[in-house]
Amino acid sequence: MLATRIPDVAARLGLALLFFFALDGLAFRTGYYASILTPDSTAGFLETYLWIEHHRPITYPRQALAVGDSRMGLKARIANSLTPETRLEFGTVAVPGTTPRCWYYMLREVDPHCDRYAAIVMGLDSYDDRGFENHNDRELDINYLTPLVGFRDLWAFASSYQSWPLRIHAAESVLFKGLVYQRDVQDFLGHPRTRLQIAAIQHRSASEWYYNSVWERHSLAGMTVDWSSRKLTLPGWLDAHKRQEVEDRLLGDPPPYSDQLARYRRRWLGAILDRYRGSRTRIIFLQLPRGPVVRPGAASDSSSTIRDFAAADKALLMDSHEFDSLEHPELFGDAMHLNEAGGIEFSTMVARAVNRMLTQAGR
Repeated sequence: MLATRIPDVAARLGLALLFFFALDGLAFRTGYYASILTPDSTAGFLETYLWIEHHRPITYPRQALAVGDSRMGLKARIANSLTPETRLEFGTVAVPGTTPRCWYYMLREVDPHCDRYAAIVMGLDSYDDRGFENHNDRELDINYLTPLVGFRDLWAFASSYQSWPLRIHAAESVLFKGLVYQRDVQDFLGHPRTRLQIAAIQHRSASEWYYNSVWERHSLAGMTVDWSSRKLTLPGWLDAHKRQEVEDRLLGDPPPYSDQLARYRRRWLGAILDRYRGSRTRIIFLQLPRGPVVRPGAASDSSSTIRDFAAADKALLMDSHEFDSLEHPELFGDAMHLNEAGGIEFSTMVARAVNRMLTQAGR
């Protein structure tokens, strides 16, 4: 009797799973729900940037895209004011908190056929493989990427994490999106009209907000550093929290060489380069301004993952000192980020440098 019931139970279980995946796919894999995620969420924040880039009017043949995290301070409005000179039109998906693993899936989303851009410009803290963080186990990436990863990504995405709890979490973001979106869905069901109104406002106005936004106008002008005693003098407008952030960033020990970071970059930046191999798109790496002041005697490696990519003609590399002229307190709003004045200078320099490099590469 029991033996005859086992196939029936298995069939019912299979149908239940099939129904679950069908419902999950219908609700969360068409792209619609991602478009109405709360913009305050991690995934919703990233989706806003991607939506803007998807719907950005294309008014010039040569397109360039800035990619990076919050330190990739390119203001597209400023870069595009130079279009008559550079013959380039810029967009940006430089999303705070994102990493090369995120950039791979973001680029796949906005440029599925690898044919939209003449140049993709990626900003990096350093060309050296130096760092403290284990990027492989960065859980925040899962929050960002849940809307972008599908069944085809299950193995590559889940296995890119080292710890088993995060591998399982990454797999859940691929297989069971409804579970990952659970809190967002509950919020939506509690206020559906409000959520849809917010989504409509975002789609109607976010592009203008981001394009015309004005960054921090305060600066660190007046700061001084005594490197021997490791003491900072900072402007009075900084509160205690920001003062501590600046001190930790500028006076902390420099990051050591990280073989883990080198492998991570080879995997994810290498995957981006592989996607664009044979296309007309040139990948350009730039080293971001290091900060409002630079520690004397900062180490620089002669060989690294990024330099190896350039040596193999897989990418173009801006001079590592391209933005040294911006490394002054008056152009920074904190220890890491350019302020409005710095962003204007940086964007102008990037637009001209990208045009110059594309021209030279085309000869």
